[in-house]
Amino acid sequence: MSDSYRKSVCILFLLSIFSSFLLSAQTDSSALNSPGSGLVNSAPVVNQTDRYKPQFITDLPGKIMETSGLAFFNGQLWTINDSGNQPEIYEIDSTSGSVLRTVVIRNSVNTDWESITQDDSNVYIGDFGNNAGNRTNMRIVKIAKTDFLNRETDTVKAAYIYFIYPDQINFHVAVNKNNFDCEAFFFHNDSLHLFSKDWADLKTRHYVVPTETGRYKARFVEQFQADGLITDACINAKGNIVLLGYKNTFRRSYTVFAWLLSGYEGSAFFGGEKVRVELGSALNLGQTEGIVLKNDNTGWISSESIQSGWFYEPAKLFGFDFDRYFEVRSKE
Repeated sequence: MSDSYRKSVCILFLLSIFSSFLLSAQTDSSALNSPGSGLVNSAPVVNQTDRYKPQFITDLPGKIMETSGLAFFNGQLWTINDSGNQPEIYEIDSTSGSVLRTVVIRNSVNTDWESITQDDSNVYIGDFGNNAGNRTNMRIVKIAKTDFLNRETDTVKAAYIYFIYPDQINFHVAVNKNNFDCEAFFFHNDSLHLFSKDWADLKTRHYVVPTETGRYKARFVEQFQADGLITDACINAKGNIVLLGYKNTFRRSYTVFAWLLSGYEGSAFFGGEKVRVELGSALNLGQTEGIVLKNDNTGWISSESIQSGWFYEPAKLFGFDFDRYFEVRSKE
């Protein structure tokens, strides 16, 4: 995440403190009910909204103050920091937030790490943050789990998957005004699925990239009017999906939300049922950047720290239980 963006977020957070301490989570129903114009199937869409308050667990230590993604595997919770930090992955305690282990990727640089996911054999890190819209070196860092989970060493070597967007022809600098930023992806059905953070129109576009190392043109699948900025994504073994995001409501400051997706066909995730859950004010939740969904539809959300002058909010870890939303959808 760029310094200019971080500063703008901090300024707006400060202004919101003086303007209002009680922020409404109500969203524009007309925006929520606007269908996306991408390639989606004709499955029924449930445009439902609800409110849910994630449970605060703990503040996170300074070592992971810029947490930008979460993953859960082998019974362990993992996170990464974003741009400009060390190329390291951290195992953290899901109760205290303490860093239990640090894995260093010796042949990598953290240009702008924004998300982490995994399959049965590998761990993947999305080095595709692109606030200015002008990156031509977007890549995915790939680490074999046999190396990663070997506790005899905390240093591993990565392979790389490079990609470009098929629909990007303009690489001029457009800080926080472009549609080719990305902070979210997950593994599903032998591929990596990326979800863009569209500053210009608040949509998200779904692309697919292979898991094999090499250079690729990402395949566009569909788009969806997210009515906000998508900052992470996750899927569980049941196929339930959560897209995490936030929206600048200007006079009401930032609100955090999650889109819950289910009932889709194949990999047309936006063609199924969608529930938008408002999670509350970013003044309470922070700058939410990471999410992971377990098979029982519970999970964690992480938010990075915010500091501007005297104002400081530490990085945080929250827990949630979305089972009732997915359970209702599965019974209908």
